[in-house]
Amino acid sequence: MEKNSVFRTNLVKRRKALGLTQEQLAARLNVSPQAVSKWENSSYPDGELLPKLAKELNTSLDSLFGVKVMDSERDIEQIINDEMRSTPSEKRSEKFMKIMYTALCACNPNTDTVGRLRESFEHETFAALKTDRELAVSRLSSDLRYFCFLEIPENGVNSYFGDTTNMVRLFNTLADDDAIKIISYLGASVRNKMFSAEIISEKLDIPLEKVQHVIDRLDRFGLVWRMSADISGSPVILYGYTHQILLALILVMAKSITNYLQYMDPNVEEWTQGAFRRENGEQDEVVPQVPWWGEGEL
Repeated sequence: MEKNSVFRTNLVKRRKALGLTQEQLAARLNVSPQAVSKWENSSYPDGELLPKLAKELNTSLDSLFGVKVMDSERDIEQIINDEMRSTPSEKRSEKFMKIMYTALCACNPNTDTVGRLRESFEHETFAALKTDRELAVSRLSSDLRYFCFLEIPENGVNSYFGDTTNMVRLFNTLADDDAIKIISYLGASVRNKMFSAEIISEKLDIPLEKVQHVIDRLDRFGLVWRMSADISGSPVILYGYTHQILLALILVMAKSITNYLQYMDPNVEEWTQGAFRRENGEQDEVVPQVPWWGEGEL
């Protein structure tokens, strides 16, 4: 493609990707809409305007002019660092999700287009990545978004589990609806706020004995912390929630699982054996595939 045409094509593509009209871009650059129209059809901006143009389009001059930068010259960590630090805090989570979604889409061998996170989805929609080296899942619907990535070790994730007794204890605890209510109530508290079992029982209308049973189990997992207070001459045990990140993620993803992950965008499946491995190191047999049609076969 001719050099001038590359610049104009990239300028139009980038402007439209940001949802800007020629008039809006012109206003940002303090030029006329006719000037932007000329840039996109027959001329270049003045040299002093080029850096500002790239800044307003949130891109680089290399990208606008189609200059391919060698990977060895790119510092992707620095690019992401600069991008996140320059993003206002109230917009940072959205930017993070966009970056993660684009990274996941880039693992799809069936397309070379740039994955761009949409603003809305008709259904509850997820993106998924499954290979022999990594797992990733992302909920894309804007009412609650998350991204979870797991790098699979060579010997599989099951080698990390070891003794699963406490895992079973945790899932047995979470299988109780009252436990979910108590965790949700404590998790909605401000930092360092303390509760007595009696207050929790009163607020949630759960028998005190049941509350104490659940709280004790959460205490053993380190999900709550306890302290004693001398109130009116009587010792009282108070509990604070640790605001455990992993527990919040477990509950959110458990809800996603039970909603059935039906709509995927994209669903990248480049795996042969998944995240688990045989404990004895043996490789499972590959399922033979049906051979394709032979030449001339009817």
